[in-house]
Amino acid sequence: MTSTSYAGVGQLGAFCRGHEIVCRFGYRYLICKPIDKPMDPLLNQPEIALSASSLFGEQFLKSRHTWNNQTDILQRIYQYLNAEEFSSSQITEAEMITAIANAIERKQLLVILIDSD
Repeated sequence: MTSTSYAGVGQLGAFCRGHEIVCRFGYRYLICKPIDKPMDPLLNQPEIALSASSLFGEQFLKSRHTWNNQTDILQRIYQYLNAEEFSSSQITEAEMITAIANAIERKQLLVILIDSD
């Protein structure tokens, strides 16, 4: 997975500004809070289809690329969403996916296509 040039993306803790995830087709997406969206005029608009229903968000997260993502990417996104480093230690992966998908549906998290090479 290549790193983005956006400050704070992929970090942990208070300096985190989102995470990069690769879908099953190899496209890179940025998942971030609306307040942390990079001020890049060339950045694509958030994916509206994923916020139509939490089911679409769940399918997107479940069908992520298996070896192009970090093994703990869902935990990192969940911790970023809740602004806590240990919030994901007591829940299952299915519960994390549901919580993240619900946040995408409520537009607490944005899913933005980074590149489409």
